[in-house]
Amino acid sequence: MNEQRQFWNEEVETRSEDMVQAIQLQKIQKQLKRVYESTPYYRDRMERAGAAPEDIKSWDDFRNLPIFLSTDEYKDQQERSHQEDGHPFGKILGLPLDQVLAVSSTSGTTGTPTICAYTAKDIETTNEVLARAYWRIGIRPGDTVLHGFGLSMWVAGIPFVRALEAMGVRAYPVGAESGSERFFTFARLARPTTLLCTPSFAEYLIEKAPEAAGMEVAELGVKKIMCAGEPGVGLAAVRAKIETAWGARLYDFAGGPWGISSVSCEHQDYQGMHLMSEDYCIAYDIVDPDTKQPIAITDGAIGTVVTTAFDWQAAPPIKFANNDLIQISTEPCPCGLPGKRKKILGRIDDLLIVKGVNVYPAAVRDLINGFVPGVTGQIRIVLTTAPPRVSAPLHIKIERGYELSENGAEELGRKIEKSIQDRLSFSPRLEFVEPGSLSRSVLKGKLIEKDY
Repeated sequence: MNEQRQFWNEEVETRSEDMVQAIQLQKIQKQLKRVYESTPYYRDRMERAGAAPEDIKSWDDFRNLPIFLSTDEYKDQQERSHQEDGHPFGKILGLPLDQVLAVSSTSGTTGTPTICAYTAKDIETTNEVLARAYWRIGIRPGDTVLHGFGLSMWVAGIPFVRALEAMGVRAYPVGAESGSERFFTFARLARPTTLLCTPSFAEYLIEKAPEAAGMEVAELGVKKIMCAGEPGVGLAAVRAKIETAWGARLYDFAGGPWGISSVSCEHQDYQGMHLMSEDYCIAYDIVDPDTKQPIAITDGAIGTVVTTAFDWQAAPPIKFANNDLIQISTEPCPCGLPGKRKKILGRIDDLLIVKGVNVYPAAVRDLINGFVPGVTGQIRIVLTTAPPRVSAPLHIKIERGYELSENGAEELGRKIEKSIQDRLSFSPRLEFVEPGSLSRSVLKGKLIEKDY
């Protein structure tokens, strides 16, 4: 194996746009025929749209089909299958239950989980698309990788470890649930070159290292960190904070289930995530968040992502609008790598509306992180009414930095308030709290505090 090559699967990852689209159309037609014949749920959706699989002869034909699944509908039909069929994989399962060999979940540890089912072929698909991302960031067979995502049912848990092992990489599946002391114990023993975790966990370990390990995180020798699960790597201040503390290069990843894989590149400025699995799944189709009508795939276009898995066998998402708001880049990346890119701007269901102004919590966090070390970077947006329309002024708790005096906090607060007004167009009510007083998460970071 040539370990100096740029791509895991060069023939596939360097195909021309015309070739990619031709392959996608063939696979769309085949997958639509399969789910139409095997899955009453999708057959009903196509019949409601007045279409049959053989009617889909072009990319435009496919894009003009209505949305088949929303996040709420996905969970509803999974609940129906639980009640009627004795399993949680949904009415879109479309094959005998004994073919489901693996299970994971796209949500965290609270709320109703969205279940992902895998056949043997789906596991192979996941291993392939994850290997493409791992290779892009420099992971090679024989490397040591410390796994710090949640292992308990997460898509980024066992499936990520399994893909590392299939690639010939030595994975330490410690998991975020292990606690900081145990995590640092394995980190010292393993001497990993790469860490996989959420941005929140990477930040959490920065704070805990002196107490739990008697060292700074940079002393662990990690050179690469691949993050997923939440905004962070795409936020300039968060990225700078993590890279500086760890002395490592930070990469952004999105995907895992259903053959989705996208990862950021080496460019010094964040360029979004390169799409690497267009032969398995469409994860860049976008529609207007309100009307659900297709938006032209042009450079800079923004919309709600609609996912369709071509090859996935167990409960494949077809025309699934999952509430992620993304921006598409079609122009060549300055890093020189081929293909389209995407930036995840937030989730439609995270949106707050303050006096008519759209506010995404991740954008607030990014702005405030720009004032580190005057602040720790930990915030909570306190809501007294249910979103999306919330009371003004927006109440934001901010942990002051460890060296920030009371007078200094007052002056810094005025600067932050002005920056929020200038850049995010709303007026906040800031409350500084003691450093370390806001709870940390080893899984996905918490930005909202409900007071209603």
